[in-house]
Amino acid sequence: MSTPPSSLRSFAAIAAGYWTAPGHRAVAWTLTAGMLLFGGINVGITLWLNLWNRDFFNALEKRDTSQLVEQIYILAAIVASGGVAVAIHLHIRRRLQINWRSWLTQVTTRRWLHGGRQYQLGLLANDIDNPDGRIAEDLRVSTEVAVEFAQTILQCILQLITFLSVLWVLSGTLPIRIGTIEFALPGYMVWAAVLYALFGSILTYALGRGLIEAGNVRQGREADVRSVLIRARENAEGIALMRGEADERARLAGAMANLRGAWHAQTRGQGSLQLLTSALAYIAPVVPLILALPRFLGGDMQLGGLMQTAQAFSNVQWALSWLIDNFPRFAEWRASVDRVVQLHQALHDLEDTIETPDGEHIELTPGEADRLVLREVGLSRPDGEALVAEAEVEIQPGERVLIRGQSGSGKSTIMRAIAGVWPWGRGSVELPRGRIAFMPQKPYFPLGTLRDAMLYPERPEGIDDADLREALHKVGLDHLRDRLGEEDRWDHILSGGEQQRVAFARVLIQRPHWVFMDEATSALDEAGQANVMRLLAEELPGTAVISIGHRPGLEAFHSRELVLEPGEEGAQLRARTSQRGLRDIYRKMAAASRAEPIAPGFWDNFRRTLVGR
Repeated sequence: MSTPPSSLRSFAAIAAGYWTAPGHRAVAWTLTAGMLLFGGINVGITLWLNLWNRDFFNALEKRDTSQLVEQIYILAAIVASGGVAVAIHLHIRRRLQINWRSWLTQVTTRRWLHGGRQYQLGLLANDIDNPDGRIAEDLRVSTEVAVEFAQTILQCILQLITFLSVLWVLSGTLPIRIGTIEFALPGYMVWAAVLYALFGSILTYALGRGLIEAGNVRQGREADVRSVLIRARENAEGIALMRGEADERARLAGAMANLRGAWHAQTRGQGSLQLLTSALAYIAPVVPLILALPRFLGGDMQLGGLMQTAQAFSNVQWALSWLIDNFPRFAEWRASVDRVVQLHQALHDLEDTIETPDGEHIELTPGEADRLVLREVGLSRPDGEALVAEAEVEIQPGERVLIRGQSGSGKSTIMRAIAGVWPWGRGSVELPRGRIAFMPQKPYFPLGTLRDAMLYPERPEGIDDADLREALHKVGLDHLRDRLGEEDRWDHILSGGEQQRVAFARVLIQRPHWVFMDEATSALDEAGQANVMRLLAEELPGTAVISIGHRPGLEAFHSRELVLEPGEEGAQLRARTSQRGLRDIYRKMAAASRAEPIAPGFWDNFRRTLVGR
């Protein structure tokens, strides 16, 4: 995705909502008013210091000791009031920065972590790399620096208005002769300050305009390095077992090489700009003294007036040279703004793709009947390539349905479409009434205690720790029963099989009406698979189970089987001709239960459930 040409306006449209958002706008405007107030106070203190310079150096020229002592007391008052004003201004600015950043982070994550957008974005927008880094780092830079820029620009404007008038009065009139033409130039110091700042700003922009793109590239390379390190940390065990450390080091070295290239490109731009800004910084204090010398040497100005003029010129020149002083930082800020805008634009495009009524996508509707219906559902990849041809499926409550097919045929995509996170395709999915649980191959474990993991995403009513321990016992995790309150990275310390057992314990706690399993028993041995499938039948006899998998023996626990067969226009979802009889299912379940006692009367109830169906 290319950078939007109006990224600053786009960022303003995205981020300015903080000043209109209910619950935030009152504080936002209060802090903004505080910024304006203390910005004016700081400029007023600067003007006070300018007048002090005049009086102090006049007293120094006259060698008036009493006047000098009085000016020292006045300086102490200026320093004290300036320190207090700056400190209050700092607190207001930082409060505005963190509040704005928090609001914008909340708004962005609400769009990103919604309806599977965080998953869909990685499939649809390949140019939006590291959205987590954009939210954590680029949002921080874009809001913090924007407030600082607003503060300094406000101070520049106020200072310019204040000291232009001071400098105009102090400059007087400069007689100029060009050949036979003579004229008097009023306020010549003002014109000199404007020309000096304009010259420096034009050169600064010419030398530094490439820094914006260089900063954008560098921040992208920084995110790539972090991504390599994060992947190495999250996959530490697999890397260690496969002795892949050398390959990971090579990947990190490649990412660092790309970062070095981006760094050097940015350094070259900054170096050229630094040559100009350092030269301007060296001559800035001397220029006003040289310009004011004619009036001082002609007796039209005292020493105090000379110093006051020099300081007023410096204040005007500083206000007019904002771009010179801030361009490198402006380039980095602009790069962060571009990355934030790109993320929001990608989310906007994704929402248009999914939510536009006229667009082609899979429509999810809450069903009025207690059944799952797929009507002419055809699945495709984000680029439009057909994946699964139009399918017509109806699944009744309590059914056990197995979906098989070759790897890459689209089995898991069917589950994602039902979950509403795969919108690419056509047709409609009529969802059943009741609670639905999805069990991916790798269960998700939130940060926190084992109790939090078992109750994720919401805590059912009437569930206590005794129920959680009993669920762990049923899935064969007795060694975890006394660790419910421990906080740990459970997705790291538990094996794949243990994680899948916890996922089944979670289902036993949540007691959904519909369970969709995507290779949810792939890490279990045959006995473990038989045990958890038996538990679903025993504990949740009325729950429908739709399984996706290809492990041998899995078909024994299902009453119906659907197979994805390759086709020219996508895989065809067909019913398997040879269905497994209910008696065979009952026999397999009974065999799986011999290792553990079953509650009296369960198999009678289970048989009646199957036969009745």
